[in-house]
Amino acid sequence: MNQIADENNFRDRQFSVPWQYAPSGSEQQRDSDGFPLSAGSSKEATPIDRQTLHAHIWGKFHSNPHVNTSTRGLVGRICGNGFATASDITEIDDAIDETETDYRNRLYDYWPKFVTRGFIGGELHLCFTCHDDGFVEVDFIDPDVIEGEPEHGIIFHPRKTRMPLVYCIKDTDNDIEEHIPSIYLARYPELYRVAKAQDGFSAKMLDPSRTRKRSFRSVGGFYRFIVSWDLGLITKRSTSHLQTILQWLNHWETLKMYEIDHKKSSGSYVWVVKFTDVKSWITWLNLTDEERAKTGIAAAKTPGGTLVIGPNMEVEAKMPQLPKISGGDSDVMQMISSGLNEAQDVTTGESKGTFASVKASRGPMSDRISDEMVYFERWLRYDFWGNIFFLKGEIAEFPKTFDVEEAVDFDKNQEPVFKVRKKKPERCLDITFPISEIENTEGQAKALLGVKHGSLNDTAGIPNEVLMRKMGFRGYKRLRLQKATEDKKYPKTILAVDQEQHQELTEAEPSKTKKQSPKPKPQKKGSG
Repeated sequence: MNQIADENNFRDRQFSVPWQYAPSGSEQQRDSDGFPLSAGSSKEATPIDRQTLHAHIWGKFHSNPHVNTSTRGLVGRICGNGFATASDITEIDDAIDETETDYRNRLYDYWPKFVTRGFIGGELHLCFTCHDDGFVEVDFIDPDVIEGEPEHGIIFHPRKTRMPLVYCIKDTDNDIEEHIPSIYLARYPELYRVAKAQDGFSAKMLDPSRTRKRSFRSVGGFYRFIVSWDLGLITKRSTSHLQTILQWLNHWETLKMYEIDHKKSSGSYVWVVKFTDVKSWITWLNLTDEERAKTGIAAAKTPGGTLVIGPNMEVEAKMPQLPKISGGDSDVMQMISSGLNEAQDVTTGESKGTFASVKASRGPMSDRISDEMVYFERWLRYDFWGNIFFLKGEIAEFPKTFDVEEAVDFDKNQEPVFKVRKKKPERCLDITFPISEIENTEGQAKALLGVKHGSLNDTAGIPNEVLMRKMGFRGYKRLRLQKATEDKKYPKTILAVDQEQHQELTEAEPSKTKKQSPKPKPQKKGSG
Protein backbone atom coordinates (compact mmCIF):
# COMPACT_ATOMS: atom_id res chain seq x y z
CA MET A 1 0.00 0.00 0.00
CA ASN A 2 2.94 2.34 0.57
CA GLN A 3 3.76 2.18 -3.17
CA ILE A 4 0.24 3.21 -4.28
CA ALA A 5 -0.61 6.87 -4.84
CA ASP A 6 -2.63 8.50 -2.10
CA GLU A 7 -5.51 9.34 -4.43
CA ASN A 8 -5.82 5.78 -5.75
CA ASN A 9 -5.31 4.38 -2.28
CA PHE A 10 -8.26 6.40 -1.00
CA ARG A 11 -10.59 5.63 -3.87
CA ASP A 12 -9.89 1.89 -4.06
CA ARG A 13 -9.62 1.12 -0.35
CA GLN A 14 -12.03 3.46 1.34
CA PHE A 15 -12.90 2.42 4.87
CA SER A 16 -16.47 2.35 6.18
CA VAL A 17 -15.65 5.23 8.55
CA PRO A 18 -12.87 7.17 6.81
CA TRP A 19 -10.36 8.98 8.94
CA GLN A 20 -9.06 10.87 5.93
CA TYR A 21 -11.17 12.87 3.48
CA ALA A 22 -10.85 13.09 -0.26
CA PRO A 23 -7.99 15.14 -1.70
CA SER A 24 -8.72 18.72 -2.59
CA GLY A 25 -10.60 19.10 -5.85
CA SER A 26 -12.07 15.59 -5.92
CA GLU A 27 -15.75 14.78 -5.76
CA GLN A 28 -17.27 14.87 -2.29
CA GLN A 29 -17.66 11.39 -0.81
CA ARG A 30 -21.04 10.29 0.51
CA ASP A 31 -22.20 7.46 2.74
CA SER A 32 -24.67 4.71 1.85
CA ASP A 33 -27.62 7.00 2.63
CA GLY A 34 -26.37 9.75 0.34
CA PHE A 35 -25.20 12.18 3.03
CA PRO A 36 -21.80 13.90 2.62
CA LEU A 37 -19.02 12.49 4.79
CA SER A 38 -17.31 15.86 5.09
CA ALA A 39 -18.51 19.42 5.28
CA GLY A 40 -16.55 20.41 2.22
CA SER A 41 -13.98 23.15 1.78
CA SER A 42 -16.46 25.82 0.66
CA LYS A 43 -18.37 27.82 3.28
CA GLU A 44 -20.92 29.13 0.79
CA ALA A 45 -24.38 27.61 0.70
CA THR A 46 -25.49 25.73 -2.36
CA PRO A 47 -27.10 28.24 -4.74
CA ILE A 48 -30.82 27.70 -5.14
CA ASP A 49 -33.38 29.73 -7.04
CA ARG A 50 -36.27 31.45 -5.28
CA GLN A 51 -39.01 29.26 -6.73
CA THR A 52 -37.28 26.05 -5.65
CA LEU A 53 -36.72 27.49 -2.20
CA HIS A 54 -40.36 28.52 -1.98
CA ALA A 55 -41.42 25.01 -3.00
CA HIS A 56 -39.27 23.51 -0.23
CA ILE A 57 -40.74 25.84 2.39
CA TRP A 58 -44.27 25.17 1.16
CA GLY A 59 -43.60 21.44 1.38
CA LYS A 60 -42.26 21.74 4.92
CA PHE A 61 -45.36 23.67 5.95
CA HIS A 62 -47.52 20.73 4.90
CA SER A 63 -45.24 17.93 6.13
CA ASN A 64 -43.35 19.19 9.18
CA PRO A 65 -45.40 19.61 12.39
CA HIS A 66 -43.10 22.27 13.85
CA VAL A 67 -43.37 24.61 10.86
CA ASN A 68 -47.11 24.05 10.50
CA THR A 69 -47.92 24.64 14.16
CA SER A 70 -45.63 27.65 14.47
CA THR A 71 -47.02 29.36 11.37
CA ARG A 72 -50.64 28.71 12.30
CA GLY A 73 -50.01 29.95 15.83
CA LEU A 74 -48.45 33.18 14.57
CA VAL A 75 -51.29 33.74 12.11
CA GLY A 76 -53.82 33.08 14.86
CA ARG A 77 -52.23 35.73 17.08
CA ILE A 78 -52.48 38.26 14.25
CA CYS A 79 -55.86 37.62 12.61
CA GLY A 80 -57.54 35.07 14.85
CA ASN A 81 -60.26 35.54 17.45
CA GLY A 82 -60.58 39.28 18.07
CA PHE A 83 -59.13 40.56 14.79
CA ALA A 84 -61.32 43.25 13.24
CA THR A 85 -61.14 46.53 11.34
CA ALA A 86 -63.74 49.22 11.99
CA SER A 87 -64.22 52.97 12.24
CA ASP A 88 -66.44 55.24 14.31
CA ILE A 89 -67.20 57.22 11.13
CA THR A 90 -70.24 55.59 9.59
CA GLU A 91 -69.26 56.12 5.95
CA ILE A 92 -65.83 54.56 6.45
CA ASP A 93 -67.25 51.69 8.47
CA ASP A 94 -69.79 50.94 5.74
CA ALA A 95 -67.02 50.86 3.13
CA ILE A 96 -65.02 48.42 5.27
CA ASP A 97 -68.04 46.19 5.76
CA GLU A 98 -68.79 46.18 2.04
CA THR A 99 -65.22 45.26 1.11
CA GLU A 100 -64.84 42.50 3.69
CA THR A 101 -68.25 40.83 3.51
CA ASP A 102 -68.94 41.02 -0.23
CA TYR A 103 -68.97 37.48 -1.56
CA ARG A 104 -66.51 38.36 -4.29
CA ASN A 105 -63.89 39.07 -1.61
CA ARG A 106 -64.90 37.15 1.54
CA LEU A 107 -62.04 38.73 3.45
CA TYR A 108 -63.54 37.46 6.70
CA ASP A 109 -62.47 34.00 5.52
CA TYR A 110 -59.38 34.80 3.47
CA TRP A 111 -57.45 37.07 5.85
CA PRO A 112 -55.85 34.13 7.73
CA LYS A 113 -55.02 32.47 4.41
CA PHE A 114 -53.47 35.66 3.01
CA VAL A 115 -51.32 36.18 6.10
CA THR A 116 -50.24 32.53 6.08
CA ARG A 117 -49.12 32.76 2.45
CA GLY A 118 -47.29 35.96 3.31
CA PHE A 119 -45.24 34.31 6.05
CA ILE A 120 -44.55 31.19 3.98
CA GLY A 121 -43.55 33.02 0.82
CA GLY A 122 -42.02 36.12 2.39
CA GLU A 123 -44.24 38.29 0.19
CA LEU A 124 -47.93 38.76 -0.49
CA HIS A 125 -49.32 40.12 -3.76
CA LEU A 126 -52.97 41.18 -4.01
CA CYS A 127 -54.66 42.36 -7.20
CA PHE A 128 -57.18 45.20 -6.80
CA THR A 129 -59.83 45.17 -9.54
CA CYS A 130 -61.87 48.38 -9.55
CA HIS A 131 -65.54 48.49 -10.57
CA ASP A 132 -67.52 51.46 -11.86
CA ASP A 133 -69.41 51.89 -8.58
CA GLY A 134 -66.16 52.11 -6.61
CA PHE A 135 -66.17 48.56 -5.30
CA VAL A 136 -62.67 47.06 -5.15
CA GLU A 137 -62.33 43.34 -5.75
CA VAL A 138 -59.37 41.69 -4.00
CA ASP A 139 -57.66 38.63 -5.54
CA PHE A 140 -54.56 36.65 -4.61
CA ILE A 141 -51.58 36.51 -6.98
CA ASP A 142 -49.28 33.51 -6.57
CA PRO A 143 -45.67 34.73 -6.22
CA ASP A 144 -44.50 31.93 -8.51
CA VAL A 145 -46.39 33.35 -11.52
CA ILE A 146 -44.56 36.69 -11.20
CA GLU A 147 -41.61 36.05 -13.49
CA GLY A 148 -40.17 37.06 -16.81
CA GLU A 149 -37.98 39.94 -17.95
CA PRO A 150 -36.32 41.14 -15.84
CA GLU A 151 -35.48 37.82 -14.20
CA HIS A 152 -37.24 38.66 -10.93
CA GLY A 153 -40.50 39.45 -12.75
CA ILE A 154 -40.94 43.04 -11.49
CA ILE A 155 -40.03 46.28 -13.25
CA PHE A 156 -38.72 48.71 -10.64
CA HIS A 157 -38.03 52.41 -10.72
CA PRO A 158 -34.39 52.80 -11.80
CA ARG A 159 -33.52 55.14 -8.91
CA LYS A 160 -35.96 53.85 -6.28
CA THR A 161 -35.17 50.26 -5.42
CA ARG A 162 -38.38 49.75 -3.43
CA MET A 163 -40.83 51.22 -5.93
CA PRO A 164 -42.28 48.51 -8.21
CA LEU A 165 -43.94 49.86 -11.33
CA VAL A 166 -45.12 46.83 -13.32
CA TYR A 167 -45.56 43.16 -12.41
CA CYS A 168 -44.89 40.57 -15.12
CA ILE A 169 -47.38 37.69 -14.89
CA LYS A 170 -46.60 34.37 -16.56
CA ASP A 171 -49.05 31.63 -15.61
CA THR A 172 -48.27 28.60 -17.76
CA ASP A 173 -51.01 26.47 -16.19
CA ASN A 174 -53.75 28.86 -17.34
CA ASP A 175 -51.87 30.10 -20.44
CA ILE A 176 -51.79 33.71 -19.17
CA GLU A 177 -48.96 36.10 -19.90
CA GLU A 178 -49.61 39.76 -19.14
CA HIS A 179 -48.42 42.78 -17.19
CA ILE A 180 -50.32 44.37 -14.29
CA PRO A 181 -49.43 47.88 -13.11
CA SER A 182 -48.42 48.57 -9.55
CA ILE A 183 -50.49 50.78 -7.28
CA TYR A 184 -47.76 53.40 -7.75
CA LEU A 185 -48.99 53.97 -11.32
CA ALA A 186 -52.45 54.71 -9.93
CA ARG A 187 -51.18 57.24 -7.42
CA TYR A 188 -48.59 58.75 -9.76
CA PRO A 189 -49.64 58.21 -13.40
CA GLU A 190 -46.60 60.18 -14.60
CA LEU A 191 -44.43 57.19 -13.64
CA TYR A 192 -45.75 55.40 -16.72
CA ARG A 193 -43.07 57.19 -18.78
CA VAL A 194 -40.40 55.89 -16.41
CA ALA A 195 -41.69 52.32 -16.64
CA LYS A 196 -41.88 52.56 -20.42
CA ALA A 197 -38.14 53.18 -20.64
CA GLN A 198 -37.17 50.07 -18.63
CA ASP A 199 -36.10 46.70 -20.01
CA GLY A 200 -38.86 44.13 -20.24
CA PHE A 201 -41.68 46.69 -20.51
CA SER A 202 -44.45 45.93 -23.00
CA ALA A 203 -47.36 48.28 -23.58
CA LYS A 204 -49.26 45.47 -25.30
CA MET A 205 -48.96 43.29 -22.20
CA LEU A 206 -50.71 46.04 -20.21
CA ASP A 207 -53.78 46.11 -22.47
CA PRO A 208 -55.78 43.59 -20.36
CA SER A 209 -55.54 46.04 -17.45
CA ARG A 210 -56.61 49.14 -19.41
CA THR A 211 -60.03 50.74 -19.66
CA ARG A 212 -61.40 53.66 -21.67
CA LYS A 213 -63.94 54.77 -19.08
CA ARG A 214 -63.63 58.38 -18.05
CA SER A 215 -63.76 57.70 -14.31
CA PHE A 216 -60.47 55.79 -14.54
CA ARG A 217 -58.45 58.52 -16.23
CA SER A 218 -57.18 59.92 -12.93
CA VAL A 219 -55.56 56.54 -12.14
CA GLY A 220 -53.72 56.26 -15.44
CA GLY A 221 -56.48 54.57 -17.44
CA PHE A 222 -56.05 51.24 -15.65
CA TYR A 223 -58.60 49.32 -13.61
CA ARG A 224 -56.31 46.66 -12.08
CA PHE A 225 -53.40 47.22 -9.72
CA ILE A 226 -51.19 45.07 -7.51
CA VAL A 227 -50.52 45.90 -3.86
CA SER A 228 -47.71 43.94 -2.20
CA TRP A 229 -46.76 43.13 1.37
CA ASP A 230 -42.98 42.72 1.40
CA LEU A 231 -41.49 40.89 4.39
CA GLY A 232 -37.95 41.04 3.03
CA LEU A 233 -35.08 43.39 3.73
CA ILE A 234 -34.96 45.76 0.74
CA THR A 235 -34.53 43.06 -1.89
CA LYS A 236 -36.25 42.83 -5.24
CA ARG A 237 -37.91 39.54 -4.29
CA SER A 238 -38.37 38.19 -0.80
CA THR A 239 -38.19 34.76 0.76
CA SER A 240 -39.59 33.49 4.02
CA HIS A 241 -37.71 33.54 7.31
CA LEU A 242 -38.35 29.80 7.39
CA GLN A 243 -35.49 29.28 4.95
CA THR A 244 -33.10 29.58 7.91
CA ILE A 245 -34.30 26.27 9.33
CA LEU A 246 -34.65 24.17 6.17
CA GLN A 247 -31.25 22.52 6.63
CA TRP A 248 -31.90 21.81 10.30
CA LEU A 249 -35.34 20.43 9.56
CA ASN A 250 -33.74 17.96 7.16
CA HIS A 251 -31.21 16.95 9.82
CA TRP A 252 -33.95 16.53 12.40
CA GLU A 253 -36.09 14.41 10.10
CA THR A 254 -33.06 12.28 9.22
CA LEU A 255 -32.29 11.71 12.89
CA LYS A 256 -35.89 10.71 13.52
CA MET A 257 -35.77 8.21 10.66
CA TYR A 258 -32.59 6.77 12.16
CA GLU A 259 -34.33 6.52 15.54
CA ILE A 260 -37.25 4.67 13.97
CA ASP A 261 -34.86 2.20 12.32
CA HIS A 262 -33.00 1.90 15.62
CA LYS A 263 -36.23 1.11 17.48
CA LYS A 264 -37.15 -1.46 14.86
CA SER A 265 -33.75 -3.08 15.27
CA SER A 266 -34.05 -3.00 19.06
CA GLY A 267 -37.36 -4.82 18.85
CA SER A 268 -36.16 -7.51 16.46
CA TYR A 269 -35.09 -10.99 17.61
CA VAL A 270 -33.75 -14.29 16.25
CA TRP A 271 -34.17 -17.87 17.46
CA VAL A 272 -30.84 -19.42 18.39
CA VAL A 273 -30.73 -23.23 18.45
CA LYS A 274 -27.72 -24.63 20.26
CA PHE A 275 -26.58 -28.25 20.37
CA THR A 276 -24.98 -29.19 23.67
CA ASP A 277 -22.85 -32.02 22.23
CA VAL A 278 -20.85 -32.46 19.05
CA LYS A 279 -22.53 -35.72 18.03
CA SER A 280 -25.95 -34.10 17.75
CA TRP A 281 -24.47 -31.20 15.75
CA ILE A 282 -22.82 -33.59 13.28
CA THR A 283 -26.07 -35.51 12.96
CA TRP A 284 -27.89 -32.25 12.12
CA LEU A 285 -25.34 -31.38 9.47
CA ASN A 286 -25.76 -34.75 7.78
CA LEU A 287 -29.52 -34.28 7.41
CA THR A 288 -30.97 -33.24 4.08
CA ASP A 289 -33.06 -30.10 3.67
CA GLU A 290 -36.26 -32.15 3.60
CA GLU A 291 -35.30 -33.95 6.81
CA ARG A 292 -34.42 -30.67 8.55
CA ALA A 293 -37.78 -29.20 7.53
CA LYS A 294 -39.59 -32.11 9.14
CA THR A 295 -38.00 -31.34 12.52
CA GLY A 296 -39.67 -27.91 12.60
CA ILE A 297 -36.62 -26.25 14.12
CA ALA A 298 -35.90 -24.07 11.10
CA ALA A 299 -39.56 -23.26 10.42
CA ALA A 300 -41.07 -19.86 11.26
CA LYS A 301 -42.19 -19.71 14.87
CA THR A 302 -45.80 -18.81 15.63
CA PRO A 303 -46.56 -17.01 18.91
CA GLY A 304 -48.33 -19.45 21.21
CA GLY A 305 -47.10 -22.46 19.24
CA THR A 306 -45.32 -25.55 20.56
CA LEU A 307 -41.74 -26.55 19.75
CA VAL A 308 -40.48 -30.02 20.65
CA ILE A 309 -36.69 -30.35 20.95
CA GLY A 310 -34.36 -33.12 21.97
CA PRO A 311 -32.43 -33.45 25.24
CA ASN A 312 -29.22 -32.20 23.62
CA MET A 313 -30.66 -28.94 22.25
CA GLU A 314 -31.33 -25.45 23.62
CA VAL A 315 -33.55 -22.81 21.99
CA GLU A 316 -33.32 -19.14 22.92
CA ALA A 317 -34.71 -15.92 21.45
CA LYS A 318 -32.04 -13.21 21.38
CA MET A 319 -32.42 -9.47 20.79
CA PRO A 320 -29.69 -6.96 19.88
CA GLN A 321 -28.34 -4.99 22.80
CA LEU A 322 -28.24 -1.53 21.19
CA PRO A 323 -27.49 1.69 23.09
CA LYS A 324 -30.27 4.24 23.46
CA ILE A 325 -30.05 7.19 21.07
CA SER A 326 -33.23 9.06 22.02
CA GLY A 327 -32.79 12.67 23.07
CA GLY A 328 -29.79 13.21 20.85
CA ASP A 329 -31.53 15.81 18.71
CA SER A 330 -31.72 18.56 21.34
CA ASP A 331 -29.07 20.73 19.68
CA VAL A 332 -30.80 20.44 16.30
CA MET A 333 -34.16 21.26 17.89
CA GLN A 334 -32.61 24.36 19.46
CA MET A 335 -31.62 25.60 16.00
CA ILE A 336 -35.14 24.95 14.72
CA SER A 337 -36.92 26.69 17.62
CA SER A 338 -34.52 29.62 17.32
CA GLY A 339 -35.36 30.02 13.64
CA LEU A 340 -39.08 29.81 14.42
CA ASN A 341 -38.76 32.61 17.01
CA GLU A 342 -40.50 30.67 19.74
CA ALA A 343 -39.67 28.76 22.90
CA GLN A 344 -38.60 25.15 22.48
CA ASP A 345 -41.43 23.77 24.61
CA VAL A 346 -43.90 25.58 22.32
CA THR A 347 -42.26 24.04 19.25
CA THR A 348 -42.23 20.49 20.57
CA GLY A 349 -45.33 20.66 22.76
CA GLU A 350 -43.34 19.20 25.66
CA SER A 351 -42.22 21.23 28.65
CA LYS A 352 -39.01 20.07 30.33
CA GLY A 353 -38.31 23.10 32.50
CA THR A 354 -39.79 24.54 35.64
CA PHE A 355 -42.84 26.77 35.66
CA ALA A 356 -40.65 29.82 36.31
CA SER A 357 -38.36 29.11 33.35
CA VAL A 358 -41.29 28.44 31.04
CA LYS A 359 -43.00 31.65 32.12
CA ALA A 360 -39.79 33.63 31.62
CA SER A 361 -39.50 32.41 28.02
CA ARG A 362 -42.98 33.68 27.15
CA GLY A 363 -42.07 37.35 27.51
CA PRO A 364 -39.53 37.62 24.64
CA MET A 365 -41.70 35.39 22.47
CA SER A 366 -44.76 37.58 23.09
CA ASP A 367 -42.73 40.70 22.31
CA ARG A 368 -41.65 39.31 18.94
CA ILE A 369 -45.23 38.42 18.06
CA SER A 370 -46.35 41.90 19.13
CA ASP A 371 -43.77 43.35 16.75
CA GLU A 372 -45.17 41.25 13.89
CA MET A 373 -48.65 42.51 14.75
CA VAL A 374 -47.47 46.12 14.55
CA TYR A 375 -45.74 45.52 11.21
CA PHE A 376 -48.89 43.96 9.79
CA GLU A 377 -51.09 46.73 11.20
CA ARG A 378 -49.02 49.40 9.44
CA TRP A 379 -49.27 47.61 6.11
CA LEU A 380 -52.97 46.90 6.61
CA ARG A 381 -53.77 50.51 7.47
CA TYR A 382 -51.70 52.44 4.95
CA ASP A 383 -51.06 50.01 2.07
CA PHE A 384 -54.21 47.90 1.98
CA TRP A 385 -57.05 50.09 3.25
CA GLY A 386 -55.29 53.31 2.29
CA ASN A 387 -55.14 52.24 -1.35
CA ILE A 388 -58.71 50.94 -1.32
CA PHE A 389 -59.98 54.29 -0.05
CA PHE A 390 -57.77 56.07 -2.58
CA LEU A 391 -59.20 54.08 -5.50
CA LYS A 392 -62.77 54.55 -4.25
CA GLY A 393 -62.13 58.28 -3.97
CA GLU A 394 -60.76 58.57 -7.50
CA ILE A 395 -63.41 56.40 -9.17
CA ALA A 396 -66.60 56.82 -7.13
CA GLU A 397 -66.04 60.16 -5.36
CA PHE A 398 -65.51 58.61 -1.96
CA PRO A 399 -64.43 61.38 0.46
CA LYS A 400 -60.66 61.72 0.51
CA THR A 401 -60.67 63.34 3.96
CA PHE A 402 -63.03 63.52 6.91
CA ASP A 403 -63.54 66.27 9.46
CA VAL A 404 -62.54 65.19 12.96
CA GLU A 405 -62.89 67.52 15.93
CA GLU A 406 -59.97 67.24 18.33
CA ALA A 407 -58.56 69.17 21.26
CA VAL A 408 -55.36 70.80 20.04
CA ASP A 409 -54.36 73.08 22.92
CA PHE A 410 -55.35 74.67 26.25
CA ASP A 411 -56.31 78.33 26.66
CA LYS A 412 -55.24 80.67 29.46
CA ASN A 413 -57.98 79.29 31.70
CA GLN A 414 -56.72 75.72 31.15
CA GLU A 415 -59.78 74.91 29.09
CA PRO A 416 -59.30 72.70 26.00
CA VAL A 417 -59.35 74.35 22.60
CA PHE A 418 -61.06 72.24 19.93
CA LYS A 419 -60.33 72.36 16.23
CA VAL A 420 -61.68 70.50 13.22
CA ARG A 421 -58.89 68.63 11.44
CA LYS A 422 -59.03 66.83 8.11
CA LYS A 423 -57.86 63.23 8.22
CA LYS A 424 -57.53 60.57 5.56
CA PRO A 425 -59.87 57.57 5.92
CA GLU A 426 -57.07 55.17 6.84
CA ARG A 427 -56.15 57.42 9.78
CA CYS A 428 -59.67 56.96 11.14
CA LEU A 429 -59.47 53.17 11.32
CA ASP A 430 -59.45 51.13 14.49
CA ILE A 431 -57.75 47.74 14.06
CA THR A 432 -58.10 45.20 16.86
CA PHE A 433 -56.00 42.08 17.39
CA PRO A 434 -56.48 38.95 19.50
CA ILE A 435 -55.53 39.06 23.17
CA SER A 436 -53.22 36.25 24.21
CA GLU A 437 -53.97 34.16 27.28
CA ILE A 438 -50.40 34.67 28.52
CA GLU A 439 -50.98 38.38 28.96
CA ASN A 440 -51.71 39.39 32.54
CA THR A 441 -54.98 41.23 31.97
CA GLU A 442 -55.82 41.26 35.66
CA GLY A 443 -52.51 42.87 36.55
CA GLN A 444 -52.91 45.47 33.82
CA ALA A 445 -56.42 46.31 35.03
CA LYS A 446 -55.17 46.80 38.59
CA ALA A 447 -52.30 48.99 37.43
CA LEU A 448 -54.24 51.08 34.91
CA LEU A 449 -57.66 51.38 36.54
CA GLY A 450 -56.41 51.39 40.11
CA VAL A 451 -57.05 49.20 43.13
CA LYS A 452 -55.32 50.90 46.02
CA HIS A 453 -54.91 54.07 44.02
CA GLY A 454 -57.00 56.02 41.58
CA SER A 455 -57.26 55.33 37.89
CA LEU A 456 -54.54 56.75 35.66
CA ASN A 457 -57.29 58.70 33.97
CA ASP A 458 -57.84 60.62 37.21
CA THR A 459 -54.30 60.72 38.59
CA ALA A 460 -52.25 61.26 35.42
CA GLY A 461 -54.84 62.45 32.91
CA ILE A 462 -54.28 59.49 30.56
CA PRO A 463 -57.26 59.16 28.18
CA ASN A 464 -59.57 56.23 28.78
CA GLU A 465 -59.16 55.25 25.13
CA VAL A 466 -55.42 54.71 25.67
CA LEU A 467 -56.04 52.71 28.85
CA MET A 468 -58.58 50.51 27.10
CA ARG A 469 -56.20 49.95 24.21
CA LYS A 470 -53.54 48.80 26.67
CA MET A 471 -56.00 46.24 27.97
CA GLY A 472 -56.81 45.02 24.46
CA PHE A 473 -60.02 46.95 23.80
CA ARG A 474 -59.95 48.98 20.59
CA GLY A 475 -62.57 51.27 19.12
CA TYR A 476 -63.36 53.20 22.29
CA LYS A 477 -65.88 55.52 20.67
CA ARG A 478 -67.61 52.65 18.92
CA LEU A 479 -67.85 50.74 22.20
CA ARG A 480 -69.32 53.77 23.94
CA LEU A 481 -71.90 54.11 21.17
CA GLN A 482 -72.81 50.45 21.54
CA LYS A 483 -73.21 51.00 25.27
CA ALA A 484 -75.52 53.96 24.61
CA THR A 485 -77.55 51.82 22.22
CA GLU A 486 -77.92 49.11 24.87
CA ASP A 487 -79.02 51.64 27.47
CA LYS A 488 -81.77 52.79 25.13
CA LYS A 489 -82.97 49.35 24.03
CA TYR A 490 -82.73 47.32 27.23
CA PRO A 491 -83.84 47.93 30.83
CA LYS A 492 -81.21 49.10 33.23
CA THR A 493 -79.30 46.49 35.17
CA ILE A 494 -78.99 46.45 38.94
CA LEU A 495 -75.68 47.79 40.14
CA ALA A 496 -73.54 45.46 42.19
CA VAL A 497 -73.70 47.87 45.13
CA ASP A 498 -77.50 47.81 45.26
CA GLN A 499 -77.89 44.13 44.47
CA GLU A 500 -77.66 42.91 48.07
CA GLN A 501 -80.24 45.44 49.25
CA HIS A 502 -82.55 44.48 46.38
CA GLN A 503 -82.19 40.82 47.29
CA GLU A 504 -83.04 41.48 50.92
CA LEU A 505 -86.17 43.39 49.99
CA THR A 506 -87.46 40.84 47.49
CA GLU A 507 -86.44 37.56 49.11
CA ALA A 508 -86.63 38.28 52.87
CA GLU A 509 -89.18 36.21 54.81
CA PRO A 510 -92.09 38.15 56.39
CA SER A 511 -92.03 38.62 60.16
CA LYS A 512 -93.98 35.94 62.10
CA THR A 513 -94.86 38.24 65.05
CA LYS A 514 -97.12 41.22 64.60
CA LYS A 515 -95.90 44.54 65.81
CA GLN A 516 -97.71 45.53 69.03
CA SER A 517 -98.71 49.10 69.67
CA PRO A 518 -96.74 50.69 72.49
CA LYS A 519 -98.42 50.66 75.91
CA PRO A 520 -99.52 54.04 77.29
CA LYS A 521 -97.28 55.42 79.96
CA PRO A 522 -98.87 55.28 83.48
CA GLN A 523 -99.81 58.62 84.83
CA LYS A 524 -98.54 59.81 88.18
CA LYS A 525 -100.98 60.13 91.03
CA GLY A 526 -102.23 63.61 91.58
CA SER A 527 -101.44 64.69 88.05
CA GLY A 528 -104.07 66.16 85.82
